[in-house]
Amino acid sequence: MNDIRDVRPPVGLPDFWWLLWLLLALLVVACGVYFFLRYFKNSPRKSVVPPAPELPAWQKAYQQLEALQRENLLDKGLFKEFFTRVADIARRYMENRFNVRAPHMSTEEFLYSLKISGHLNEDQKAALKEFLNSCDMVKFAQYAPTIKEAERNFDLARKLVEDTKTT
Repeated sequence: MNDIRDVRPPVGLPDFWWLLWLLLALLVVACGVYFFLRYFKNSPRKSVVPPAPELPAWQKAYQQLEALQRENLLDKGLFKEFFTRVADIARRYMENRFNVRAPHMSTEEFLYSLKISGHLNEDQKAALKEFLNSCDMVKFAQYAPTIKEAERNFDLARKLVEDTKTT
């Protein structure tokens, strides 16, 4: 019975919590200094420059049509891509010009929305319908157009922009 001893009292540990709080505070200050130097001190002062005025819808459409023409897709035999791009240019033009969500509509929905909006006259509506139907034939019905038909379709798109532009 002599080898059994009483339980020792708990040993007190040194109080280092103040050191932990001090290290945390130093870390926060160091991060603050780093971000200040990185984003505020080293960045040049930016002067406020007004954005360049946006081009009118018809000028954008002309630029896109000219860029498409320079790509010579017809000479390369890429009719489907040519018709797709011409139709997209015309639809984006109509969206920007008349605020009609043309790229997100089927051809029938698009033509119907223009019919009730009154933005186009009857000749323009007929030309647009002919243009979009010929584009759809190439894009979706595997129709193989001639170069003359493709050029005529391109001219219809250009004429549509010309007839509906504003100065």
